[in-house]
Amino acid sequence: MNGELSREIFGNLDDTSRIFFYVLALVSCAVFAWGVWWRMRLWRRGRPDSEHIDWSNAFHNICTRVLAQRTLRRSRPAASFAHRMLFWGFIGLFIGTILVGLEHYGSAALGREVTTPLFHKGTYFVIYEITMDTFGLLMIGAAVWFARRRMRADSSMEHRTPDWLVLGLLITLGVTGYFIEGLRIIRENTPMPGISFVGFGCSKVFVAAGVGKTNVDSIHFGLWWFHSMSAFAFIAALPFCRLAHAIAGVLSLATIPRPLGHMEPIPMEEVEKTGEVGAGRLEQFTRHELLRLDACVSCGRCEDMCPAYEAGKPLSPRDLVQDLRGHMETAQPGALHGETISAETLWSCTTCNACNDICPLGVRPVDYITEMRRHLIGEGELRGAPATSLQKMQRSGNPWGLPSQDRLGWADGLGVPTVKDNPGFDVLYWVGCSAAYDRRVMKVARAVAQLLQWAEVNFAVLGTEERCTGESARRMGDEFLFQELATSNIETFSSHDVKKILTHCPHCLNSLRQDYPQFDGQYEVTHHTQFLAELVAAGKLKATAVMNEKVTYHDPCYLARVNGITEPPRTLLPQNLEEMPRHGCQTACCGAGGGRMWFDDPASERIGTGRVTEALTTGAQTVAVSCPFCLTMMTDGITAKDSEVKVCDVAELMMDENG
Repeated sequence: MNGELSREIFGNLDDTSRIFFYVLALVSCAVFAWGVWWRMRLWRRGRPDSEHIDWSNAFHNICTRVLAQRTLRRSRPAASFAHRMLFWGFIGLFIGTILVGLEHYGSAALGREVTTPLFHKGTYFVIYEITMDTFGLLMIGAAVWFARRRMRADSSMEHRTPDWLVLGLLITLGVTGYFIEGLRIIRENTPMPGISFVGFGCSKVFVAAGVGKTNVDSIHFGLWWFHSMSAFAFIAALPFCRLAHAIAGVLSLATIPRPLGHMEPIPMEEVEKTGEVGAGRLEQFTRHELLRLDACVSCGRCEDMCPAYEAGKPLSPRDLVQDLRGHMETAQPGALHGETISAETLWSCTTCNACNDICPLGVRPVDYITEMRRHLIGEGELRGAPATSLQKMQRSGNPWGLPSQDRLGWADGLGVPTVKDNPGFDVLYWVGCSAAYDRRVMKVARAVAQLLQWAEVNFAVLGTEERCTGESARRMGDEFLFQELATSNIETFSSHDVKKILTHCPHCLNSLRQDYPQFDGQYEVTHHTQFLAELVAAGKLKATAVMNEKVTYHDPCYLARVNGITEPPRTLLPQNLEEMPRHGCQTACCGAGGGRMWFDDPASERIGTGRVTEALTTGAQTVAVSCPFCLTMMTDGITAKDSEVKVCDVAELMMDENG
């Protein structure tokens, strides 16, 4: 280039070599395209669904979750940092390659000689070379870090033999790229070689090893082809290795995300037409659900967060998704249930949504589980205590099977008004089944009612007209029972002109907020901690003062993670609150969600034992909760450990300050 600050593209290559390069490039791209087409054929085996690309959401997710990789920062800081370095390094080099292509083809289109570059020169060239060398170091360093982690095997990341090929190719591409750069500096006597600081260092090593003008062309030519062949192999392998998640993940994030805790209804017309409920075959999942199977990179973040896996149950969200993916790839797949996924695995889930929440690429293991549960329920595969609870729910409107006449027994002596006593109420207090029939939880309802009375809130309860929301039934898979209960409750709400609902149960809260609107049940629904916090802010009630004993707070999954309500309970608790390591939206499950409340596991074998241990480790004398299921599970778990630590609802702790 005779001193000009640039470099020749395709230097040291004759016309035959260039033609051969383009042929191989075309072949590798064709293999890549065929691989993507093959994966798309697998996705299209699913049924069409209502999900579609939302371009504004897609742009936001591409920027935040793909380019910025923000969701990776919530766990595994070292691995997350290495992943960002690998991704940014690779993307930077990819963009650099595109820019070189634009220079080459742009110059050719304008009839320029290779010695007169279009823009790949001067100040731009200086910035380009420094930037590309930096990105290369990021990619190589991160790939080496991941290779070392695989050698140590100290993470829940699933290790596969092809991973070594992927990491080897990335390291090879980076290292040979620097070697070619060093040889090019020797061959072309590039001006200001120091701007390519890594390549310049390599050139010094090559010169010391005896590389000079007499032999540099042949070495450069051979290494350039080795680098190119490695790049073509990498491109062709992309759809067939773990890196396919980069393609499927972007498509997954382009669709409108479902809120955590959301379930799609089953139209009765569809069931009457097909005679099928839920997912008994792979084809009964939607196309987007099959797409998300390929988005899973098997990193194991969901497994780390899963309370069932922590408790030793046969459920790993990661393995469930990977087993379904393997089933999808089978030319003639066998049975989905039993052979691929066992019923015990499906019933182990608490639907806490920790796996859905933590996945950086929007894979939703809970969605697969609830769809397959629907099939099991439709086939009558549920036995024992949980099946009995569903039968009682259908027969009596509550999972205890007790008469509706007993629903108001918790309010004896309090003068709590019903909707018939006070038809002009502003707020309907939804008591729920636990507080109506469980003697321990009755105390919570009494505390809430008395606090509302002291604050002079115009409220009422349904009393004997109240039935279960059906939340447990839906998440256990009995969609028809849920719809029956929801329809009945919505009719009751309409007859009393209900507009605003207050509940102390996060499961009822989520169902009334997310499930009932699907059947035209639109209400303003608030949790009792939110409502009480508003009353405290208005000066109508007092929050709990500083207690002499240490207090910790357990965030319910369906309150914190699913509905994002974390601060209102804390404004009502003492200032000397001792937080557990897992708190707020990153809480740990008590083990009662997803219908697990109605399974008859011994207290010592329940899913929430890890959470109980975490609470006791804080040294607190009182564990505050804001969910009736959590109250039961934490109390039973602490009792099983022979501890005298108390478990109380937030409303109960406020009683002493306001009584």
